[in-house]
Amino acid sequence: MDDILPPLIMARSVRGFSDCRRPGLREWEFDWRFADDDDSFQGHFPTYPILPGAFLLEMAQHAANHALAQSGQTGRRVTSVTRLRFQNPVLPGDTCTLQVAWDDLDAVQIRFTKPGGAVAHGILGTGPVPRHAGAPEVSAAELPRDPTVALKVLPHGHPMRLVDRVALDGTARAVAYKNITLNEPCFSAAHRGMDEAQLAYPLALLVESFAQGAGLLLSRRGFFADAGGAASLTVFGEFRGIHLLGRALPGDQLRHDVHLLECGRNVAHLAGQTSVGGRTVALFDDLMAFSIGATTLGAAGGQR
Repeated sequence: MDDILPPLIMARSVRGFSDCRRPGLREWEFDWRFADDDDSFQGHFPTYPILPGAFLLEMAQHAANHALAQSGQTGRRVTSVTRLRFQNPVLPGDTCTLQVAWDDLDAVQIRFTKPGGAVAHGILGTGPVPRHAGAPEVSAAELPRDPTVALKVLPHGHPMRLVDRVALDGTARAVAYKNITLNEPCFSAAHRGMDEAQLAYPLALLVESFAQGAGLLLSRRGFFADAGGAASLTVFGEFRGIHLLGRALPGDQLRHDVHLLECGRNVAHLAGQTSVGGRTVALFDDLMAFSIGATTLGAAGGQR
């Protein structure tokens, strides 16, 4: 079913669902099956592979857009994420089912499950397809950029290293940068006949890149080591209020302005925006992150 979805995404298995059902007039179900060696898990994380939460968002976006189009709502697309809460990880070998339903097109309900429990649930907002470049960027003073921090701090491996440089302003603000090129794996299927919309940088990777910038900021708060000094990971438990205002293309540089809203010992809330060339392409109202021991993910994988 790859042909009904946009051709560019990090992994083929995320792009194309394996089955689609329509149990009701405004109800849809989609299945994905992930092999043990699925490239969706590559680089996230090298030792304890789990499906990036941003990929679930990409899957929901594509499935909801497909359901809208098949229901005659051809002029509407997913334009915002009201809420997306993550409950359990998707692991290599899992089969994942997504339920999409709506009574109100402004509040499309999504729910991910897998055998044995819930994975994630949330609400997507829809509207006319965005055609503008984005809102004006909120100016921010330039900070010294360090190209080594991301490699030293983030546990991600290739091809999921999605921050090239970062500027950290104390423990409350960070500006992270990601350069987009045609040589990235997500553009491996690019060809001369594609238009600008088809070459848009995938939503999953834009959100993941912003989240990695947030993770670098949280590293200043000790989120990558617990009280005993053991290794830990920073994962995101919920997205609230993601607004898509424009698109980013090969040759663009993403600038993520990340601000810390509040921070406890193991839980934090962050917000910010992503801009390209002075134009805002995405707004993030609230991302909830928490620190979890790396061995906890390993135990979860062993229980599958």
